[in-house]
This record gives sequence, C-alpha cells and structure tokens, in this order.
Amino acid sequence: MNKRPNALTVARRVVGARLGWRPPVYLVHAVTARCNARCGFCAWKPEFYNPAEQLPTAAIKQLYEDAKRAGFVGVSMWGGEPLLHADFDEILSHASGLGLMTHAVTNGYLLDRKMDVIVPHLDRICISLDHPSSVHDGIRGIKGLFDRIVESTKELRRRAPNKQIIFVYTLQKANVAESAIREMAELMAELGTLVVFNAMREDAATADTGVSLTDYAPSREQLANAFATVSDLKRKGYPILNSHTYLDMLSAGPPVYRCHWPKFMLPVEANGDVVDCMHWGTRPIGNIRQTPLAELLKSKRLREITGKEGERCHDCVSIHRVEISEVWNGNFEPVWSWLKLRKPPRPSAVSAGSDPIAVHARTAGETQLDQG
Repeated sequence: MNKRPNALTVARRVVGARLGWRPPVYLVHAVTARCNARCGFCAWKPEFYNPAEQLPTAAIKQLYEDAKRAGFVGVSMWGGEPLLHADFDEILSHASGLGLMTHAVTNGYLLDRKMDVIVPHLDRICISLDHPSSVHDGIRGIKGLFDRIVESTKELRRRAPNKQIIFVYTLQKANVAESAIREMAELMAELGTLVVFNAMREDAATADTGVSLTDYAPSREQLANAFATVSDLKRKGYPILNSHTYLDMLSAGPPVYRCHWPKFMLPVEANGDVVDCMHWGTRPIGNIRQTPLAELLKSKRLREITGKEGERCHDCVSIHRVEISEVWNGNFEPVWSWLKLRKPPRPSAVSAGSDPIAVHARTAGETQLDQG
C-alpha cells in the first residue's frame, strides 16, 4: 500500500498549484449519477446526467492511478449517491491503496451497510443533513433518513472515534429558521461531529437543467439572519467548521472574491467529463474516455480557468470555493478555523439535564402534526 502524502508534501503541491508550477492537486469525482434521494433543488437529475453513461470501474481506477501519477494528493467522491455504486467498496479501497487521501459526500442512507470499507479506507466523510429532525426526510425524499443517519453516525463514531465526520446543512426556506439552526448545532455537539452551514448552489442550477431554485432558496434577509445565528453559535463554541470569513461575507450579501478554486480542485463527472466550472454541465474541458488525464491537464481551457479568467469569477457561494480562494488571497483566518477543529469533537450533552436527540424527535413529531 502506498503511503498517504504527509503535510509537507501536500503543502509543496498546493504551493506549486498556486504559483502555476503544477495542475490541480485534488480530484472531485462524481462516482455515479445515480441517486436514491429526490431533492427538488438538485440539478444533478437523471434527465440531465444519464446514470447509464457512468465510467466503468476499471476506468475509474485508472483515473485515480493517473491522478496519483500527476501529483494529486486526494480524491473526493460524490454523485449522485456514491455509496450506490455497485463497486464502491472496490473503488474506495483502491484509492486508499494508492495513497490518496479519501473523502466522500453522501446522503447517509447506506452508511450502515458500508461500515466495513468506510472505517479502514475513508479519511473523512461529509453527510448531507438539512434539518435536525425527520423534516429532513421530506427535504430529501427518503422516509426514515434522519433516524438512519443518526444511528449510523453513532456506530461510525463508536467504531472509528477519530474519524472526521462533517454534516453539511444547506440553507433553504425549509430550514433557515433560527430555531432549526440552533437545534442542529446542539445535535452536532451531542453526536461529536462537525457541521458546515452552506449557501445553496445557484451556479449549477443556472445550467440547462430545468431546475429553478425559486421555491427553495431563502431570501437575502433570511440568509443574512441565518449566517448571523451560525456566527453566534460558533463564538459560543459549537462544532461549526465555517470560518468567520465565510460567515461574515455571506451575512453581508453575495460574496465578492477572486476565485482560485480551480487551481486546487479538478471536478470530473460520472460520465468522464472534466468540468469547466465556469460552464458546469454545458462545456466540458474534455472527457477522459477520449483523452488521457495527463493531456487534459495541459489543456488551454484549464490554464484559462486556473489563471486570470477564473480569478475574475465569483459566482459560487459554496463554502469550499470561498474559503479556499480567501486563503489563496492571503487571508488565513479560515485556516485557523480549520485547525482548531482538526480533531473530532468529543460527544457531550449540550446542557445539563437535556437530551438533544429527544428534543429533535419531539420537534419532528410536532412538525408532522402541523403538516397533517
């Protein structure tokens, strides 16, 4: 098994990418376009990305080998729902065996079935959780999802106490209330996990996907109030990964920054398209089925989006786009925020005599009664 890169190796490759010596250093791979959730705000629907066109497993493994050879330090697996891939176990263990840092983004429904491969081979896991109760089930279109996530998280924390678990809370009309945000922070403290509060991605929905965010996106005022609440909770010591830089920028309005994200991350879709992040889903840089990754990394378009043209863009509101770009521009506050929370928080009761899980269960029941 190859060794994972140490901090010095990662730093050298990141600096090289920043100064133009190297191509991006982290692969963002949609393992599959298949998904068992039915999120109304999702642009990655079967009518836009055909699940049948996904790369065969052998091609995925070759992609990871080529990425490792090109100097990439890690891979983030998402989708669709990556855990739905029939060969997910094989793909993850292969990436880990190559010495790549491994990260997965999942809706959490299949976590209980994948523990045996996740525990030894996945370095970090992000789980989408958009409400601290079974209201989340309705948002994601999967009955019983909230309870499965909570139970699987407890089991994962038991089996791998040092594993970094991050919940991603996408702010929208259904969950932007202050009460929901505060209860979410309490739940994270109880479970011993981190949480990221993220603005809804509008850049993907602007592609020809047929998806409108009108019914889901909160108002500017709601979003500002939500991020102000998150900032207050972070100052009080809740396990919130967002930097104050991101929270302050999103509280003030649409963020304005010089984007450096493409210097660091290279997104590849399930069908092998290498994504032009300024034209997501509409104008790929190329496809690894036809062109080897090593050649695509030398493409003129990749040089453009990792250069001045890409730096002029600031359409994205996702936390990783904004924070990575701010660090690249010399603002290191996000780094201090990450380092303070680099170790998983210990599960603890939020307040004496309270049971946050019971609170969330009660809230879910009350919400269901309200909905009839």
